[in-house]
Amino acid sequence: MIKPLFFITILIIFMGGGILIFQNGNYFTKTDNFNKSRQKLLAQLDTKSLNQVIIKSQNSVVKLLQLQGGGWQEQTLNYEADINQIQALLVNISQIHMGDQVTDNPDHHERFHLLTPPQKVSDWNENLHGFSISLLRGDETSILSLLLGKERSNGPGQYFRHAGSNNVFLIPERLSVDFQAIDWLNKELLGFAPKQIKSLELQQGEQSSFSISRKNAEANWSSTSADLNVPDADSISKILERLGNLSFSKLQPKDYVYPEVEGTALAEFTLIVSLFKEQIYTLKLLNNLAPNGDYVLSLRMGISLQASASAIVEDSKLRLEMDAFNQRVNGRFFEISSWEGQELIPGDQ
Repeated sequence: MIKPLFFITILIIFMGGGILIFQNGNYFTKTDNFNKSRQKLLAQLDTKSLNQVIIKSQNSVVKLLQLQGGGWQEQTLNYEADINQIQALLVNISQIHMGDQVTDNPDHHERFHLLTPPQKVSDWNENLHGFSISLLRGDETSILSLLLGKERSNGPGQYFRHAGSNNVFLIPERLSVDFQAIDWLNKELLGFAPKQIKSLELQQGEQSSFSISRKNAEANWSSTSADLNVPDADSISKILERLGNLSFSKLQPKDYVYPEVEGTALAEFTLIVSLFKEQIYTLKLLNNLAPNGDYVLSLRMGISLQASASAIVEDSKLRLEMDAFNQRVNGRFFEISSWEGQELIPGDQ
């Protein structure tokens, strides 16, 4: 009787030890997977080596290039990019923690909208290929290349995989990204404060509508011509405020031609804005006078004759500012809303 009990006791000890070893192994495996799931998507981003950010989606490509001077340019539209928006994207990417691995089977990529996308974005399908984000160095080697698919259906999160990898992961929150190049542009056009404005002159065609100036920011406005009236204080206030916050909604191509609408006339206005520091901005606005018709705007910066004749250091700064401004806006056409245009042109209702 003793021997059977002895053998049963030994068997129980071995079984218990095996279960313990299995549980410990399973624990360490789960711990390892948990640690991996808590890893950051991008451990560290060296912004000095970062040269390009490329975003691709269905029928859309955004190419952001870091310039030598530190600014950014959107290459498909060849225009200055909004550096704050780019920084926000990089911060969001750097803060993403990898969630659970969902699958490593490429046959399941379609289910998560993570099929390898074709070369041409026109062949992409957002329900198959999602969208991609690539961070590149100056030699075009990859810092990070992601494919982001559909959002989780039963809770927060979004599926993604690294380009070239079959492993699909879940991130805790959807990464919000703009897919249109226009959304990445720096849309601010002038960027000066209303108190800096010294004089305003509005022309319609070849006729002056008004021409006003002031001695300083606290002084009253007065007409520079006895034949022209001074706009009311509310109209002047709207012009100043609009100039200080002027931005565009669309960037038209350089060969843009304003469309004529049957039964309407094409009106051209010129607003000349002079600052106390001798900068002069010329704004040309086109509108077809149709109800709710948007305005198309072109700009150019100059400096006063007094500043041009000066050889002081401040003048050299003005010239650099003028060259940089004109290089950015020269030959471009910017679309602004009808109500913004009407605030710049009193009486054009």
